[in-house]
Amino acid sequence: MPALPLPPPPRPSRTAVAVAVLPPAVAAAAVLLVYARLRPQLPEPLAVHFSADGADGTLPAWRFLAAALGLIALTGGTLARLALADDLPARARRALTAGGWAAAALLGSLCCLVPVANAHAARAADARPSGTAVAVCVGGAALAAVLGLLLGGAVLRPAPAGQAAPPVPAPIRLAPGEAVSWSRTVGSPLLRTLGPALLGLAAVLLVSGAGAGALPVALIGAIATAAGRIRVTVDRHGLTVRLPLLRRPRIQLPLERIAAADCREVRWTGVFGDEGYRSGPGRSGLVLRPGEALAVLLTDGREFTVSVPDAATAAGLLTALVRRPREDCPCSSA
Repeated sequence: MPALPLPPPPRPSRTAVAVAVLPPAVAAAAVLLVYARLRPQLPEPLAVHFSADGADGTLPAWRFLAAALGLIALTGGTLARLALADDLPARARRALTAGGWAAAALLGSLCCLVPVANAHAARAADARPSGTAVAVCVGGAALAAVLGLLLGGAVLRPAPAGQAAPPVPAPIRLAPGEAVSWSRTVGSPLLRTLGPALLGLAAVLLVSGAGAGALPVALIGAIATAAGRIRVTVDRHGLTVRLPLLRRPRIQLPLERIAAADCREVRWTGVFGDEGYRSGPGRSGLVLRPGEALAVLLTDGREFTVSVPDAATAAGLLTALVRRPREDCPCSSA
C-alpha cells in the first residue's frame, strides 16, 4: 500500500547553522595554528596531563593533535546537531547552544595551552601550565556559554508554525481476502546523534592511549546506534514494533487485542524531549520523536502509542483490518 506523501521537515537557516558550528570550527583552527607555530619547539613526547607535582602523562605529538581535534569535532558536532533538530523546545535549543559554545571555548583553549606549556620546557617532565592561564580558559568558557545562551534564543528560535489540524485516520476499504501491509521506519534524533558520537569518542580514546575506557564507550555507542531506529508495521498480524535488523526485542499487538486505532500529535515537553518507552496507569507508548503518532486502544481498556510518520494511514488500515470479519482475513503464515 503506497504511503501518503509527507512534507519535508523545515531546514534550519544558514545563520542558525553558522551559530551552531562556528565555535568548534574556530576552536579546531586555533589548535592547529598554535600547534603549527610551536611545533619546532615542542619536545617529543608532549606532556598532556598535569598534577600538583607537574606533568604525569605524555603522548606523542601527533596523537595529541589527533585526539584534540577529534574531541573538539565530536563534542561540537554532537551539540550542534542536537541544537538544530526540528521541533526542539526553545529552552533545550538555548541550553544546547550554550553548551556547544562553552565546550568549544574550554576544549579549544585548553588544547592550545598544552603546546604552549610544552614549548617553554626543555623536556616533557618540566612542562607545567600557568594557573592563571587555566583560570582564563575557564572564564572564557563561561563567557562563551552566556553568548551561546543569548544567541540560542535569538537566532536559533524555530519559525512559528500555524495551528495544524490534528491528523485524521485515512479511511481504507479492504476487499474480501485482500492481503495488505503498511510499514514505516522512525528514528530518534537523540540516539542517532549520540550513538555515532560515542563510537567516535571510543576511537579518540584509543588514539589518546585510554584503551581501557574505549571498549565500554564503544559498546554503549553501538547499542544506542542500533536502538536509534524502529520499524512500525501494520498487517494481518496486527501492530508490530521492532528494531529494523533484529526480530527481538519487539512489541506485538495482534488484531484480536485491538479495539480501535486513532492518530494524534506528540510534542516534546522536556529539555531532551520525552523519548523512549513510557508506561503509566492504563497507557504505554514508545516515542522517539515529536510529530504524528499511532494510538491503539486495546480490548482491555489500555492504550498504546507509538510515534511514526504517516500515522493516519496506519490508523486507517488498522481500523479496516480490525473491522473486517475474521473469516475474510488471510490466515496463511507469512
